[in-house]
Amino acid sequence: MVTYVLAILIAIVVLYRFEKSRIPIQPLVQLLALAVIGRWLFMTIPNVQPTTAMIMLTALLVSLDGAAILALFVPILSGLLLGIGPFVFFQFLGWLLVVVLVRLFRPILLKSTILFLLLGLLSGFLYGWTTNLAFIEVVGTDVVKLLLLSFPFDLAHGISNVVFLVMIRPLFERIFLRQLG
Repeated sequence: MVTYVLAILIAIVVLYRFEKSRIPIQPLVQLLALAVIGRWLFMTIPNVQPTTAMIMLTALLVSLDGAAILALFVPILSGLLLGIGPFVFFQFLGWLLVVVLVRLFRPILLKSTILFLLLGLLSGFLYGWTTNLAFIEVVGTDVVKLLLLSFPFDLAHGISNVVFLVMIRPLFERIFLRQLG
């Protein structure tokens, strides 16, 4: 229960910060729609989705606030299509962790594509481990067993992040340069 309260408080802070920012909403709404559709299109392939890559690129090229808004609303809106449960809060927290890491290391990641792709691979695991906390909290399963069982899925997520980052980064750079200056 503490995790849910924490996630809601963080969500309130994210919304407040975004309200005060000067980021145009139109590109973020378009990205939100693409991220939700991307999750839905790839739902038959476990843990393969373009969403994490899109959120990472938003954090790298736009802002912390814009990426945090995506991290908040993607699990909520995609949950309307795919199902909502207690894991939605953990998905938000997992993506928010990835956003914070990208912003923290942004100067280095802008210069090194290899390190950005490596963070994309690592993000599959960070997101997976964070969402695993939902199972631990709700079901009370053994942490080590859960991490071992989720390893192939987290690896698939990390590898798909790398593939999607390679595929869509040039497009995102052109779009953001045009729309956001």
